[in-house]
Amino acid sequence: MLRLQAAHILSIRSPRAHVDGDPCGVEERLIRRTDLVERGQERPERRVGEGGDLLRLRRGVYADAGDWRNSSLDEQYSLRIAAAAMRLEGWPVFSHESAVRLLGLPSLRPWPETVHIITERSSGGRSQHGVVRHCLGLEAVDVVRPDGLSCTSPARTVLDIAVSRTFAEAVVLADNVVARYPGAPEDLEELLGFVGTRLRGYRKVRRVLAFADPRSESPGESWSRVVIRELGFAPPDLQAVVRADGRVLGRVDFEWTDAGVIGEFDGRAKYERAEFTAGRTPAEVVIEEKDREDRIRAVRNGFARWTWADLRDRRRLEAVLTAAGVPRSR
Repeated sequence: MLRLQAAHILSIRSPRAHVDGDPCGVEERLIRRTDLVERGQERPERRVGEGGDLLRLRRGVYADAGDWRNSSLDEQYSLRIAAAAMRLEGWPVFSHESAVRLLGLPSLRPWPETVHIITERSSGGRSQHGVVRHCLGLEAVDVVRPDGLSCTSPARTVLDIAVSRTFAEAVVLADNVVARYPGAPEDLEELLGFVGTRLRGYRKVRRVLAFADPRSESPGESWSRVVIRELGFAPPDLQAVVRADGRVLGRVDFEWTDAGVIGEFDGRAKYERAEFTAGRTPAEVVIEEKDREDRIRAVRNGFARWTWADLRDRRRLEAVLTAAGVPRSR
């Protein structure tokens, strides 16, 4: 349980440690100006800019330009966070999107160029030089240390995102947190009890917590649930197993059981990421998906499949769901 009378520190390791894009090991990829000067390079800033081999991330902190270009967006943001940690005074507590990245959690929006920290209310809240300071006070901040840098706990990070970002962004994060951290709902309840209804966005946080579902397996599925509700369709069952004649035909993302309609969010991960392809080529995955879909279509009344583009254009998604026979909410 949280100890909310004073911020406390505990060390955890992200469940995604040592995988692509994880902050672990990022600091050693940064180059300090002092180290360059000690090696006899008195004006390293001359190596920054067009045609140079260094990229300036913070005053006195650089990244190799080639390494930066070859890094994923996750890694680039991790480098920004680590560079900020080198230059900020004291023991910064990273928050909001920066905490999301450090914890290895998903974000619906692209990573920003700024890093976020939580400070005491008396600090003045000056945000400058690529650092956004949230003067929220540390008395209700549970602090964890994934891979050495301090950031808000998963539960507190959900609260901060829910208060300051869209409902969809908060649900994407909350779904993942309640799935990976079973105690997160109780921690959020305790946080809400501590801050009380005076918290700006209290009702919104309550809505996010009530809507969060650990069965949602990807950001695309979480965003889909939000859009489905906002379009006025009935809530689906998640990760439903489709059976016929005593055989399991497959597991699907969404099912409207009473209507006999199946829904599938078609992200690119199942065709590209090794944990989903299991050694198969993308073409083999596509063929197997088509065979599975044909088997399920034969025993259901409707089948809806949509992509990221459909989620961005709600009229398209509404047309897809309507054509498949997805029922509206009563």
